[in-house]
Amino acid sequence: MTSFRPTPTAAVLGLCIALGPAIAGFFIYNGIVEAKLGDRYVTAKGLVERIEKADRGTLEITFKVTGNDLNTLYKKISADGAIVKTFILKQGFVESEISQSAPRVTDLHAREWGSGALPPERYLIEYTLSVNSQKVDGLNSLSAKTGELLSQGISISNSFTNFYLDRFNELRPELIAAATQNALEVAKSFAKTTGSKIGGIRKASQGVIQLTSPDASPNQSYDEGISSLMKKIRVVSTLEFYIK
Repeated sequence: MTSFRPTPTAAVLGLCIALGPAIAGFFIYNGIVEAKLGDRYVTAKGLVERIEKADRGTLEITFKVTGNDLNTLYKKISADGAIVKTFILKQGFVESEISQSAPRVTDLHAREWGSGALPPERYLIEYTLSVNSQKVDGLNSLSAKTGELLSQGISISNSFTNFYLDRFNELRPELIAAATQNALEVAKSFAKTTGSKIGGIRKASQGVIQLTSPDASPNQSYDEGISSLMKKIRVVSTLEFYIK
């Protein structure tokens, strides 16, 4: 397939269109067109990028205690769990949004590899409390405040927040339609430039749908933006049109 560059008769077109208020959200459009004149068809790519806010999130807080007496450690980890749970509830969450894991016990003296002196404390117990909620702003705020637990004697070993776009499937048809329309406009612009006319669709492909963080570049497909409250949805539709 031949790729056309800007000349009096052919062009590689980039198109930026801002949608009106009929479609909510912020869109960025551009398009690329290629033509194969021997077979009389043009390939046009339509791109839509839209920024959306997550509608659900999860937060996991893992904390730990170490020592040599398991009974004492179980009492300590249970007390710490109550402190963390109270802290979460005070941030506006409810019992049904909170879950907990079973304590995980590691015997630091029962290692099968390594050398040198054993650690002074034999046992490590870790405990995780999780929050699953649609209060995404509250989760974002809670995530930033977990450090306050240190002042209450809680030893946090890990804390992370993930955000999800559960309504993605509801947005998908609208985004695909917008990207398809963009591809059509790109093809029409090419036809006008070359003195041709667009015929029927020869082939259509939805192409790639990506969900990333807002600042991710197009080549960062590995970045799902899982930790980002705001999501960028990127949809590319590829259509082939007959030209005459």
